Formats: sequence, C-alpha cells, structure tokens
Amino acid sequence: MITLLYTLIILIATTAGALGGLGGGVIIKPLFDAIGVHDASTVGVYSTLAVFTMCIVSIGKQLKNGFSFDLKMVISISLGSLCGGLAGEKIFSVIAADFSNSTVKIIQATLLAICLVVILGYTINKNKIKHYHLKNIIAIFAVGLFLGSISIFLGIGGGPLNVALLMILFSFTIKEATIYSITTIFFSQISKITTLLITKELFTYDLSLVPYICVSAIVGGMMGTIINQKMLESRITQFFNGLMAGLLVLSLYNIISNIM
Repeated sequence: MITLLYTLIILIATTAGALGGLGGGVIIKPLFDAIGVHDASTVGVYSTLAVFTMCIVSIGKQLKNGFSFDLKMVISISLGSLCGGLAGEKIFSVIAADFSNSTVKIIQATLLAICLVVILGYTINKNKIKHYHLKNIIAIFAVGLFLGSISIFLGIGGGPLNVALLMILFSFTIKEATIYSITTIFFSQISKITTLLITKELFTYDLSLVPYICVSAIVGGMMGTIINQKMLESRITQFFNGLMAGLLVLSLYNIISNIM
C-alpha cells in the first residue's frame, strides 16, 4: 500500500515539478512527512533520488527540443548550487543528530512555510517589484550557493524559491525560470547523492522502493516537460500560485501535527 501511495505521489510531484520548475521535492517532502511512515532523513533521500531522476529527463527533453542555455549563467549558478548542496547536507546532518525527528520536521516545515508565503507574495505582486539583469559571475555563484543549500536542507529540491529568485534577479519569464530552476536543482542534488555514496550512508536506508521511485520520476519528468512546452505562460503562473497555496496549507498541517 505504501509503495503504491509513494509511487503515485512521486508521479504527480515530478510531473508538477517539471511543469513548474519546482523539482517535485516541495510536494514529495511534506506529503511523505504527513504520511509519517519514514523519518526525515529517509524522506530526504527518497525525495533527492526522485528529483534527480526527473531533472535528467526534463533537461534532456528541453535540450532535444532546442532550448538554448546561457552557458556562463548555468555554469556559475550550478557551481554555486553544487557547493550549496554540500553545505545544506552538512547543516541538516548536524541538526538531525542534535534534535528529535519531530523537531527536525517542525524546523523544515516552518522554514518551508515562510518561503512559500514570501514566494506567493512575490508572484501575486510581481508587476510591482523591481527586476534585475544579474551579470556578475560571483553574484550568480552566490545565488546558486544560497539556492543549493536551502533546497538540500529542506529536502525539497528548492524549486519554488528558485523560480521566484530567477525571475527577480535575471528578469526571466516563468517558462525560462522553470528550465533554469530544474538545471540548478540537478546540480544541488548531485552534491547530496555524491556525499551519500562516498560515506556509504545511502546503503543504510531502505532502498527497496528506489526502482518504483525512479520509474515514477522518469514518467513524471517526461509528462511535465511536454505539458510545460505546450502550456501558456499565464496558465503556468496560475498553476504555480495554486500549488504554492496548497503546499502552504500542508506545511502548516505538518507543523501542527508534529507539535501535538
């Protein structure tokens, strides 16, 4: 039953992730936490594997369909994201070792809720907010560092925050921000997977669900990318806002359920 439930959640999450640049982890993490079968560390690993698989599929399909990346920007933000991912994993490990599982979930859910409120506020009022055309390599690296660290620490892939910041700092449309967001997420997930493999920590988790996770993520990545390429910008924005509102409610539920 849990296998089927997890598979369906990952399929929906990665489809939505590829469609809106969310990565999928922002949906997987709070839903898996709400189900409550696995601890925060295990949920984080499952989320990472699903998001990483989805990113490979989505990026490959976007390249195949002729999307052209700004290489300087991609390399700078991706290197930052890679380093940020290592930092985020280290911070999570320290907190997970010092606090109970429920406390870790409360911390993650609270930070996620704050991020979602800020993101919703931006997308609703984005026409009133000044946008920039960031060109400095060091500044772009710093953006990647921040996005990579917070995405890995929260175990969400970082997508919603990525999309909002990329639109503000680089004046991207939501479709462009979606594709660059997934690229950033891809590199932040590499850092976590590499750490898990080097330390052999990956093999301490229950990996029996991994084949189902990866297959669901592949299908979700393909479906979401196809929908993204065909959907109007305005529809993607509506989808994005609706999903953020729903995830905010879910995050608040997770905070309350772990406190009580």
